[in-house]
Formats: sequence, structure tokens, C-alpha cells
Amino acid sequence: MITLAPASPVKKSSPSRKALALVALLTLSGSALAGCGGSGDDGDASVSPSASASETTPAPSPSTESASAPASSPATGGGAAAGPVPCTADMLAGAVENVPGGAGADGISRVLVLTNVSADGTCTVAGYPGVSYLDAAGQQVGAPAARTEGAAAGPVTLAPGQAAAAELRETVAQKYGNCQVQETASLLVYPPEDTASLTVPYPSTGCTNADIELMQVGILQAR
Repeated sequence: MITLAPASPVKKSSPSRKALALVALLTLSGSALAGCGGSGDDGDASVSPSASASETTPAPSPSTESASAPASSPATGGGAAAGPVPCTADMLAGAVENVPGGAGADGISRVLVLTNVSADGTCTVAGYPGVSYLDAAGQQVGAPAARTEGAAAGPVTLAPGQAAAAELRETVAQKYGNCQVQETASLLVYPPEDTASLTVPYPSTGCTNADIELMQVGILQAR
């Protein structure tokens, strides 16, 4: 005869254990979902290096080539044409001309004429020429001519072949006891504002005494 052992009673889960298991399961599920959602947010929030560089790189500055290019200079072709150059000694020829009725008791009035003989074009003279006596050896005799007082004249423009004239007055040398009279052969003439000179044939009589001014010269004027 077989004797059966009584079956062990089956333990039933209490409602509280089931509730705790369910809460634990829901908690785990929520943590998993939160982890997935967090990783997705991080992915959205993270910025790729290329995107960051494009967003933060400033706009390119204007080309340095165009910025460093020099500004265009104003055109010179439309400028005013240069005026005539001053007449220099090598552009002129001189002569002394008599003046009708120019002789007087104390001296003689003549005219010093300067003519543009250059082939280079027009030039100008303005003011007083410098005038002195020269002997036959080309040495200066006595004092240079003094300047006569008169109204200032403007520049005289001389085309090739044109001339300007200045009054030239001589005092008789023999009237001065201390003159030390000497024969002269020509005049040394300096055009206004020029340091070079020309020689004008003109026989006359001068004084070696440099304190005596025998000549006076006026301003050059157009003829």
C-alpha cells in the first residue's frame, strides 16, 4: 500500500507584492524611455563642427587687392598749357637805336632794343635790363646804368622776330672833372631775371670812376 505524502500548499502572491513588481517594471520602463529621449535631445542640441564653423565664421572682408589698389590720379591731359618761358640772353639780340630829337645839352636819349631771335618759340621779358659799358678788351668800364623811375610794366611777350625796347639815356662824360674818361666799344646787357649776358656793339665814352653813373635805363616795353 502506497502512502501519498500530502502536497505542499501553493503559496499565493499577495496583492502588495504584485503591486510592487508592477511599480518596479513601470519605473524601469520609464528610465529606459527617458534615456532614449535624453540621447535624442543631446543629438539635437549638439552642433557638428562644420555647422558651428559656418555659423560662427564672420563674413569675408572685401578683397584686399581692390582695397590696396591706388586711387586713380586726375587726368593731366586737360590741364592748362604752359605759358611762354622767360627770354634768356641766348634767345636775344640787342641793338642801340637813335631817337629823333634825343640829343640835349647834358646828354643823349637813345633806345636799347632786344629782339627774340630764337627758333624755339615765344618768350617774355619783364622789368629792367642790366646795362654796363665794356672796353675793347671786354672789360667793364665804370658803374652800371641806374634805373629810371616809372610805372611798372607787365611782361612783354615776344614771338620770334618781335622786340621790346627800353629808354637808354647817357650823360656827357667830359662834364665830370673826376670822370677819368675812357673810350668804350660795346654794352654788356643782362635780360631781366637772367644771370647770362649778351654784348651789343656801341662805341661811346665812359668814366672809369665807378662813383659816376653816366647811363640810365628804363623798363622794357613792347614796340
